[in-house]
Amino acid sequence: RRLNEHGKNAILLETGEAGYSDTVQSAFTEMYGRGHYDGSYWPLHWVRAMGGTSAVWAGWCGALSERNLRNWPITRSDLDPFYKSAAGYLRRTEPFLTFSSAIAQGLTYRPMSTEEPLRLVQEPELYDALPSVDIALGTTLSELHVKEGRREVEAISIYSLGGSVKRIDLRQGQAVVLAAGGIGNAQILLSSQPENGPAVGNENDQVGRYLMEHPHFIGCAKLITNDAFQIPSRPPDFGEHVDIIEPDDETYRRIGERDVSLELVPANLTADDPVEALFSRKWGDSAKAYILNARAEMEPEAENRLKLAEGADPASLKRLRAICHIGTSSFRTVDTFLELLSDRLIASGSGRLRMANKEIMFGVSGGGHIMGTTRMGVSPRTSVVDADCKVHGYQNLFVAGSSVFATGGYANPTLTLMALAERLGEKLGADK
Repeated sequence: RRLNEHGKNAILLETGEAGYSDTVQSAFTEMYGRGHYDGSYWPLHWVRAMGGTSAVWAGWCGALSERNLRNWPITRSDLDPFYKSAAGYLRRTEPFLTFSSAIAQGLTYRPMSTEEPLRLVQEPELYDALPSVDIALGTTLSELHVKEGRREVEAISIYSLGGSVKRIDLRQGQAVVLAAGGIGNAQILLSSQPENGPAVGNENDQVGRYLMEHPHFIGCAKLITNDAFQIPSRPPDFGEHVDIIEPDDETYRRIGERDVSLELVPANLTADDPVEALFSRKWGDSAKAYILNARAEMEPEAENRLKLAEGADPASLKRLRAICHIGTSSFRTVDTFLELLSDRLIASGSGRLRMANKEIMFGVSGGGHIMGTTRMGVSPRTSVVDADCKVHGYQNLFVAGSSVFATGGYANPTLTLMALAERLGEKLGADK
């Protein structure tokens, strides 16, 4: 959209077609995996059809905070104008970008938007209102060809579903943007292997590293409260939401500077549970219960990564192996935050908390939020792209999507990856 507004011509290559195809999906997403998420997990969140993973997005939406961006080469203020634009495109009102309210000592209430998800394949604008943009369905960028000296991409190879491969030489001033998701962006770079030297963009062995998810701990605790625990009122135009508690900045530092959220799901008091029955009698009609679902931040670790594996997809892109282990810091952050919440509830007389150790330690799952693998940073020694999403050392090669995330916070990545994409579109559109 932003490129179109600047009158820049662009062509969008999409492996799949307008409708989802099991045949295309299975052929182009087969991979292997070790750790907390096996090889069958990642393809569920790497949709090879027009609109990509917007087809399976649940609609949850939140922005990263300033503290979540502390290890990025950009700040929240750099993203703010693009957050506002992305929120509008997703049919969300602006209050969810900034609204928060104290709910108890050390705790902040920050609801998350859950309005209807946007399905990009259904957007008529893609087909009718972007005259500068062409869409080529059934095509895959299968290889990047670089000039000697590795300063510029000189050509790309395009695979068509019919089986043909065509090399396209780039003209002066043309740029390539990889927007193939947290798995696909790394796959294209790692598969683009010149005769001499490492793969394109992988001169410092950083492509594929820092693979992250958002560990989910569903049903990790049950909260019993009284009227002293009140969920704050939201702005009247906030829209559909879920109630979320997060640590304030001081508590965030105390629990190890890894972010976590607790979703409050209204529940019933259990009459035959002696503890719940006790507080039900003590507090009467003011007694309420919530099941807590935690969503945590993973520490970015270089050894959590994508690596080349045996075999290739129909476009000759190498198959991948994902290695992703959730570190102790994620488990400890959830455990410590719940313990702190319990202490605050007891001290204030506003509630009690029962932690479910089994669900915390052994029930971890994920949200389908694939982040990292082409990390943003200042140094080529520890990242793949710079603050403008340009691959280090290359003049005309860029990356869009959550693969550039340096850290993950706990919020769903959709809003942030869209804001980054528009920011990149503005940069490329403004370039002469």
